Amino acid sequence: MSSRMQPRSESTIRRSEDGSALISANPLLSSLARDVRELQISLGAVEFETVHLHEPAGPKSLLATVKADVIADRAPSVSAEPDGTVQVHACHGPARQVEVLRECLLRLFEDDPTLQPRDVLVMCPDVETYAPLVRAAFGQGVHGHPGHLLRVRLADRGLRQTNPVLAVLGSLLDLADGRATASEVLDLAATEPVRTRFSWGDDELERLREWTTEAGARWGIGSRQRATFGLDAFPQNTFNTAMDRILLGVSADESENAWLDLALPLDDVDGTDIDLSGRFAEFVDRLAVSLRDLVGPHSPAEWLRVLMRALDLLTDTAPADSWQSAGAHRELAAAVEFGGETVLRLADVRAMLSRSLAGRPTRANFRTGELTVCTMVPMRSVPHRVVVLIGLDDEVFPRTGGVDGDDILSRDPVVGERDLRSE
Repeated sequence: MSSRMQPRSESTIRRSEDGSALISANPLLSSLARDVRELQISLGAVEFETVHLHEPAGPKSLLATVKADVIADRAPSVSAEPDGTVQVHACHGPARQVEVLRECLLRLFEDDPTLQPRDVLVMCPDVETYAPLVRAAFGQGVHGHPGHLLRVRLADRGLRQTNPVLAVLGSLLDLADGRATASEVLDLAATEPVRTRFSWGDDELERLREWTTEAGARWGIGSRQRATFGLDAFPQNTFNTAMDRILLGVSADESENAWLDLALPLDDVDGTDIDLSGRFAEFVDRLAVSLRDLVGPHSPAEWLRVLMRALDLLTDTAPADSWQSAGAHRELAAAVEFGGETVLRLADVRAMLSRSLAGRPTRANFRTGELTVCTMVPMRSVPHRVVVLIGLDDEVFPRTGGVDGDDILSRDPVVGERDLRSE
């Protein structure tokens, strides 16, 4: 199509005044083609010449009939018969959707020997919800189920899932304004960057879990953190109290039930555990310092310093994984780059970083020769023979874009403005 720009003659049309959806006879064009209709309206003042490129006639199928009805803008053909080229499955829950997906793909591969995993694209609104389910149903490399032999590539994962250092940062932000329960602290200690920093093995982590339970640590690092909940006068069952019992257990014996000041030594600490108890105490102390600094409010530059210091105190990476720390520092710097001198609270930083760490469309993990699972982005399905949509639940899809209260123009948009729901 060639075009020559001409000055616009008509005035701007408000989206609320646009009645183009009522013109189309095809219901798919009426309900799903707002972007295309508004593009035609926006280009209405442009002089152009249209050239139709006719597609060679293919085998008659239900999919071909639906495409022909859309192209011709006519009502759906009532004579079309189901033949498997278009399938709709109603499933209960995400786990069942993935199971049905696996069985349908196995049937397609069996019926068509020329079909390869690289020809299949699975799209869903929320990749993070379906990622563990897809991993469990596909690509296990075992012979218990034919679907386990299918190799799957997950694309568009959030940075928190692909970069363990950023995952630690997200956990720290959650702990900063939470109760810091024993399970949350031990889960943080078990992450790969923290394990590398404090040189913990699997057996040592299990030992820490046993100590934490026996020493009575339940929630809160110390009295300072409990002050947020109005319980700073009750240091019992905090990690600081538990560490007193563990460290006293290194040099004292609990056999006589003798209290030392306000702590009862933990009897389950052997002489060989001295180094481990010291590393655990260092971890709890560094975590307390990091959470104290994360309370805020701070300026963007101060938030950058505090977050980077927390990562330096608690995380480390192997030389081959040094890109994780570099990537985390780069994302932090980009998130606060345009903050100026505005004072930000912890909730503001969490919201700002959640957008930066969320899944985003990328070019990675595409066309790798494997079955691909990705987010729903227009035109990604073009090179694939089979396109599957899962997760189209009523409360998830289509997305509803919230109106920013500070954006007055979004309250009454004009034709052609971006609309996430239409996309």
